[in-house]
Amino acid sequence: MPSAPAQLAFIGLDTVRHAVTTDRAEEHPVPGTVTSGPEPDLAAYDLIVAGLSGKDAHAMLDRLTDQARRAGVFDRLFTVHADMGLMEWPSVHHHGQDYPSNRELVAQTALHYGIPADRHIETHRVVTDPDGTRRAQSLLEQAAMWRKFPDAARRWCTSDSKVDKIRAALTPLVRHHRRQLGRPVRILNVTGVRAEESTKRATRPTYSVGYANAHRQQDEYLPVHHLGTADVHAIVDGSGLAHHWAYDSEPGARDWGGMSRLSCSICIMSNKADLILAVRRRPRLAALYAEVEHAIDHAFKLTMPMSRILELAEEPGGPEPGVVLAEDGPEFAALEAAVRAQLAEPVRLRASTDFTTVPPGCLSCTAC
Repeated sequence: MPSAPAQLAFIGLDTVRHAVTTDRAEEHPVPGTVTSGPEPDLAAYDLIVAGLSGKDAHAMLDRLTDQARRAGVFDRLFTVHADMGLMEWPSVHHHGQDYPSNRELVAQTALHYGIPADRHIETHRVVTDPDGTRRAQSLLEQAAMWRKFPDAARRWCTSDSKVDKIRAALTPLVRHHRRQLGRPVRILNVTGVRAEESTKRATRPTYSVGYANAHRQQDEYLPVHHLGTADVHAIVDGSGLAHHWAYDSEPGARDWGGMSRLSCSICIMSNKADLILAVRRRPRLAALYAEVEHAIDHAFKLTMPMSRILELAEEPGGPEPGVVLAEDGPEFAALEAAVRAQLAEPVRLRASTDFTTVPPGCLSCTAC
């Protein structure tokens, strides 16, 4: 198989949007997976792409790297992380010890399993301001701009900030291989989705078709779909690499007594306990969410507005934060300024077709 070019450390959405549009133009239904059977033959794929974010993805990579080595195709394995900036859990200094951010830990995890830096792809949403300045744009700024938060049925946070960016990030690799192979590039998209997470995810097959066009065919593989949370914890703890501090009751505890999932730290898909813990740990970010919610008159979470979550966080009981982030640096100040600037602008409506449910067969959030 032709070797992949060393590239793609950071990909901005604005620089590749045309490439994605072009690549999607000829999509058609996929007749079947590249290989038959309940599990894929990794050797039949040109690119194997593992989406990394949290504990489930860590367990997935543990299994996948072993399978790829046994199949003799470890050099085809790439890892990818859709960086959500300050919406993710940041790094923290606690009791004299530094603990990495989610973005940093994901990169460390890839290296830990032997994935070289030039095969770890990190994407983020980038916009260009009127003065020509290029900068990352946060999900919260998007909500202020469009006057809507995403919800379970309209997860534009996943489509805009993860699916589209990752697909775009793969486009240069697809074009490189397409020219040399003379046929659509076969991609195996691997995620840490597990059946235990929800009724909907329980119905997902371990190996299934994704989508295809003239340039690529993508199949989906969920190697840890059958595992329980305790199994995932055991794999991660046995890997020799610490899990993210946000999973613990406090940084360094290594007790899995904190967040149950690790997507955006304050996420529309989180349960009540996680949301209370998150706002107790990140009160300044929670206050900014509440400010946006009030200004746009649209609930952060339809069944539990941010105003109510803040009330619950003030009541006794529930999870103790373990650590409270000050978030008093210039990066957070820039986030506040960008969000408030959008709130001061006229509403910028999106086409109704953009508010669609993210299809299950895609490079999407694994819920960690």
